[in-house]
Amino acid sequence: MQSNKYLYVVFLATSATMFGALMASSVKFLTTDLHPIIICFYRCLMGLIFITPWVIKNNFKALRSNNLKLQISRSVINVFSMICWFSAIGLMHFEKAAALGFSTPLFTTILAIILLKEKIRFHRTAALIIGFIGIIVIIRPGLVPFEIGAGLLLLSAFTFSFVLIIVKKLSSIDKSQTIIFYHLLFSTPIFFILSLFYWQDINLNQLLIFAFMGATGLLSHWCLAQAFKLSDTTFVMPLQFTKLIWASLIGLFIFSEQPDLWTWFGAIVIFISVVYITYREAFKKKGTKKPIQVDRAIIN
Repeated sequence: MQSNKYLYVVFLATSATMFGALMASSVKFLTTDLHPIIICFYRCLMGLIFITPWVIKNNFKALRSNNLKLQISRSVINVFSMICWFSAIGLMHFEKAAALGFSTPLFTTILAIILLKEKIRFHRTAALIIGFIGIIVIIRPGLVPFEIGAGLLLLSAFTFSFVLIIVKKLSSIDKSQTIIFYHLLFSTPIFFILSLFYWQDINLNQLLIFAFMGATGLLSHWCLAQAFKLSDTTFVMPLQFTKLIWASLIGLFIFSEQPDLWTWFGAIVIFISVVYITYREAFKKKGTKKPIQVDRAIIN
């Protein structure tokens, strides 16, 4: 029975990364015809439409936040991060975008040291250095032309790390559903105002893709939440690397992009450092099961 439980957790965790990769691939597909800000607007609008029935069903309990100012700050920062992220996906290979996305926890760790005054020791410093070496391996500055997409994605990862720090604070006072709801509630009108400068009408096919984005985002969130409910960080965290496998397959069969060995090598280096940092964080207090790394496709 125990083996069946772990097989189910593997299924849930890998499904979460698959749905996250499918959501991101929808963004890349749409960027060929639509401005990234338009995509951001409809992504948040669809998410808001999907989550509103749940809010109503639960007697509007998601509206009860203990720090509305922090919710607004989180949304404003995430708007900038999301624009950079969606723009980057449209400008670079899908596989490379997924690989560089693993760098977010590295920036989050640095910000936690600066803003939250968390202690930094040798093991943590070494893991951070190794992680940034992985980023250099993927970008290979001086050896290959610099990609604007890579710069935008790293900027997105850096700003999104601020979002994770805020979410970490909010999670101690608000429910996760409340955090997600307010993100969508505040981000949607902001993106709508920005989209007026780039407004484009969308067709039925694009509308269906946006609906697909909303559905896969929610499915990814549910699968990962269930996986962490049934198991702990040490088992679930390494399975997030399967996102690169899905990204490579999608890049190859949908976008006709050839896999790159340097990207894979750099991604493995980054991921090893992130897993090490995560383990030390998650288990410095014995018995904790709370993950500190969350796929941004789920939060967004």
